[in-house]
Amino acid sequence: MKPKAFAIVMISTILCLSSFVLGQGLEDSRAQAPANIKTIIKQNCGVSGCHSGKYPAAGHNFEPDKFVAAVVDAPSQEMPDLKIVDAARPEKSYLLAKIKGEPGIGGKRMPADRDPLTEEQIRQIEDWIKSLGTDPSGTEVISESTPPDRGPALDSPPVPADGAGQASKPKSFSKPAFWGTRLVNLPTTTTLGKGKFLFRVSHRFQPPVSAGWDSFYGFDGPAFILLSFGYGITDNLMVTVGRSKLYQEWEFNADWAVIEQGKKSALPFSATLHAGGSLVSQDEPTGAEWSGRFRFNALLSLAYQLNDRLSFLLVPAYALNTNFWEPSSEGTLALGIGGRFMVVDDLSLIAEWVPRLAGYKDFYSGWGLGVEKKIGGHVFQFFVTDSIGLTAAQYLPGGDLKLGDGDFRIGFNIFRTF
Repeated sequence: MKPKAFAIVMISTILCLSSFVLGQGLEDSRAQAPANIKTIIKQNCGVSGCHSGKYPAAGHNFEPDKFVAAVVDAPSQEMPDLKIVDAARPEKSYLLAKIKGEPGIGGKRMPADRDPLTEEQIRQIEDWIKSLGTDPSGTEVISESTPPDRGPALDSPPVPADGAGQASKPKSFSKPAFWGTRLVNLPTTTTLGKGKFLFRVSHRFQPPVSAGWDSFYGFDGPAFILLSFGYGITDNLMVTVGRSKLYQEWEFNADWAVIEQGKKSALPFSATLHAGGSLVSQDEPTGAEWSGRFRFNALLSLAYQLNDRLSFLLVPAYALNTNFWEPSSEGTLALGIGGRFMVVDDLSLIAEWVPRLAGYKDFYSGWGLGVEKKIGGHVFQFFVTDSIGLTAAQYLPGGDLKLGDGDFRIGFNIFRTF
């Protein structure tokens, strides 16, 4: 496929995805919790705890503006027969059992790894839950999700046991398809939540492992490093700025999560658009003039999550001016392929392959293979790769080491969200 044709396909895809998203109906807003309840939740479970962000613990977001929608009449993952907050039967609310530490609860008493709530705080939460079942006049209100028992409806057709004939719901997951915003080099569909910051360090040792003991298998040699900062403008839109030591290149990107699998969409995949550019600031980089040091890129990450452990990634990508030092520079069209398999909780195997389809190419197609570990707000990746590239325009053309000769280098990524 020629670069111009690829650009047309990319633009058409973006327009189709945008039309689909804009056509989705907005969810009805839910009532907000009282100020005192928001304060208790924020201090113990929400922003400062584990039930926050795009992928909160157990899938329940306790941030103040999302708390009510997340818990009222919502089933508990630990005890599916119980609701987190049961508006019709407040005394059966699983949230109360968790904060009181009653026998038979799943997991730890909430808040986990913190001091228990005081008796006064528990009383305030209990009073708020009881108030959900009454209107301001004090009249009891029957929850719509728990209709009164009036006996079987004589004219209602039986519901098939297997759910046939019912509208299917999109499958949701308690963990994202990918924890980091990069698999190795390829961008994933992961974006920051609104107001979140991301600090990323990407490091590639230059000597190959085959250099042997003299270079301590590559660890003694020079390295190329990229430092990057990101900010979540919304839950689905983030911007980043970074600088790579290679060519002293500055990169600026915007990432828009257009579709999230299992979130407001029945489509069985996630899609995130990445667009940006970079500037080579190295002094006299092989004779290139300043006008020829600008590079632009467009990538579309498509992820399919089979379950909480296994995810696949496809990234059609194009970068302009990848061989900027040539008077008649070329772009590079590539197709990234990758995946993640979680071996145990938050410890995964990661792999990617980035073959070039057209345009400028380095010696060999890029690839990477490694492990990933998530710890709190950190994601650590340790891998081997054939490329020293760090920005899109650097890694899409490929790498300089031939795997068939046993050549590869060591690298790592660190992501910190706060």
